[in-house]
Amino acid sequence: MKRIYLLIVALCLLLVSAPFLQAGASNKKKDVFTVRIHGEGSPEEGAQFTVPLTLLGGRTASMSIMPLLTEHEIKSVYPFKAADGSGGVYLRLDGHGSDLLTEYSIERMGRGNMLAVMVNGRQVIDLEIDKPVRDGVFVIPYGLTMEEEARLVQAYPIIGQENSRSQKMKKKASSSTNIMLPPKASDLNGDSAPAQ
Repeated sequence: MKRIYLLIVALCLLLVSAPFLQAGASNKKKDVFTVRIHGEGSPEEGAQFTVPLTLLGGRTASMSIMPLLTEHEIKSVYPFKAADGSGGVYLRLDGHGSDLLTEYSIERMGRGNMLAVMVNGRQVIDLEIDKPVRDGVFVIPYGLTMEEEARLVQAYPIIGQENSRSQKMKKKASSSTNIMLPPKASDLNGDSAPAQ
């Protein structure tokens, strides 16, 4: 009789602790895909809000630590091949992202301010704000790798096909939920992200 009680107690402990053991046993890194667009700040904002970044053109700029746009504001995408052989993409933004981009571009146009586009921590391109963007579409004209293009197409609906059944079934790209954290030094120094 004691064996049955011991067996039942052991079985109950195993069932109760199984989820905790399984959660801690996984060594597999979560598949993370990030798109961060950082706007240029001013040096007067201080080190709490900006970091110096060497732009791809060679100029050093004070970029805002808090991204202007992230992958969370992307509604749909339309990839294309750029003239240099790399990939480009149109990013249709949701209402929140569209409003942020419109306000920022109107406020900063004509001042030579830049936007630094980071994909998975890799600085892809720097874009000068030369006119207001009112249509809610952000264009990365070139610089994406084939893998980055494929990941965007897997994660988001294609522009114009958002209502098709196959496009609705796509899951959003997973990413860290706290975007307020300052980027790593490698994210802003132009270093390539480690291969996944």
